[in-house]
Formats: sequence, C-alpha cells, structure tokens
Amino acid sequence: MTWIDTETDEQANSSSIKFWEGLRSDLNNEVFWAEKIKCFRGEPVKRLAMALDNLPLPAAFREGAIALRAIIRLKKKAKETFNDELALLYWFAAIDSFSIPYSSVLQQPGYNVIESMPSSVIKTLPFSYFELGYEKLNLLNKTDIKWCIDTWGKPQGHQTLHDIHNDIWNSYEKALPAKQKKLDAQLANL
Repeated sequence: MTWIDTETDEQANSSSIKFWEGLRSDLNNEVFWAEKIKCFRGEPVKRLAMALDNLPLPAAFREGAIALRAIIRLKKKAKETFNDELALLYWFAAIDSFSIPYSSVLQQPGYNVIESMPSSVIKTLPFSYFELGYEKLNLLNKTDIKWCIDTWGKPQGHQTLHDIHNDIWNSYEKALPAKQKKLDAQLANL
C-alpha cells in the first residue's frame, strides 16, 4: 500500500515504514526512485504512476506535475480535451500547498507531518479553484495558470491549502511527536 491509498493513521504508519524500507533497499542496490523516474521522460503515464507511488515526497509532486503537463500537451496536440488531467495537476498543486517546508513547532521538515497523515484526510479537504486560486500554488507554472484561467476563469482569491485548513495541519503537527516515538520503537524491533 502506498501513501496515496491510506485511509487510517495505522495505514499511514505502515506505508511510511514500507516506503523507507523500500528506499533503503533501493539505495543498497544503487537505484533511487528519482533516478528511475528519469527513464520515463518519454512515457508520461508511467512517470505519473511512479510519482503517485512516491507521494507525499515533495519531488513526487513535482514529477507528477511534469508528467501531467506532458500528457496535457499530447492531448492538446491531438485536439482532445484535457480537463481531467488539468484538474489532477491542480490537485497536485493544491495538496503540495498544504505542506510547509519546515515545521518550526517540531524543528523538522514539514514533510514529516504530511507523511504522518492518511491521504484520505487530505483527499477530503474541501477547496475550490475559485477560493484557492493559483498565485500561492508554487507547483504551478505560467502555462499551467494560463490553462486554468482558460478553463475555469479568474479565481476570487489566492491562498494555500495550508492557510485554509491550518487547524487540521496543527492537529497532526501536535500529534506527530508521539507517533514518531511509537514508530521509532516499531522500527527498532524490525
């Protein structure tokens, strides 16, 4: 089970353990996912799948966005609609804006907080393009923004998902030290 499939705290913990064990194994075999994904430059669907498997790593959000842009360009070239892909690209940018680079409360990367959350929590956070906008979504580039405006019009405001749902972030941030202590104990027993 990857993080994107997690629905409970226990599943998120289990996913985290499996992810880091797999990463350790990959590093021992000198094959890191960020290197493997480069092999799929001409295959955006496979690149997207690998990015999804490696969420919530910040680089996985970037790689997913790159893959989705390539898929959108292919669809545009074939004069096909790309609304679903654009919506997924926007979702990547929105979810990426939920995390913060560094938690000053915990004195550790914000990634640790988002990794501790089941993805089901994040998937159910309500937001809309009109409320969230694009100016504070760092994952979006100028072309992405143009596609969004052309498809959905101008938003009413601009903020991050972290701004909108700060209370949820704070609750997981507060709970993380106890989770980390429990997880460290589990890892020590492996």
